[in-house]
Amino acid sequence: MAEILSMMKTQEVSAIRGYHAHLYYDGVSKHHAWKLRREIEGRFEDAVVGRWHDKEMGPHPVSFYQVAFSPELFAEFVPWLALNRKDLNILIHPNTGDGYLDHSAHAMWVGPSLDLNLDSMRKRYEERLRNEAAGEAVAAE
Repeated sequence: MAEILSMMKTQEVSAIRGYHAHLYYDGVSKHHAWKLRREIEGRFEDAVVGRWHDKEMGPHPVSFYQVAFSPELFAEFVPWLALNRKDLNILIHPNTGDGYLDHSAHAMWVGPSLDLNLDSMRKRYEERLRNEAAGEAVAAE
C-alpha cells in the first residue's frame, strides 16, 4: 500500500461523486443497526439506505448495510453517525470511480477499523496501472 500511496497524484475534491457509509453489525449489534437505520431513513431523506447483507460480501468481512449520500450531506451525516454509532464499526469512503483506492487509501473509519478483503480489488487496480504504464510507454515511442 505504501508504494501505491507514493505513486498517487494529488486529486481534486471535485472527483468525489458521493459517499458510502458501510455500517457493520453482528448478531448482538443488529438490533442497534436496525434502530439506527430507521433513524437515518427519518432524518436524512436524501440518503439512500441499501439492503441488509447478513454475511460477508465483496471486500466487507462481516454483515453490513450501506448508506449512499451526497457530498453536501457529509458535514451533517458523518458527525451524527459518530455520536450515535454505539458499538457499530462504520466505514466511510468517497466514490471517485476507483473502488480499490476508495476502500483503502481514501477510507475513513468511525469506530475501530476492520480488515477489508481487498485482494481482488487490488489485483484489478495493479493490472490497470500496468496497462496504463504500457500505454504510456507505447505512446512515448
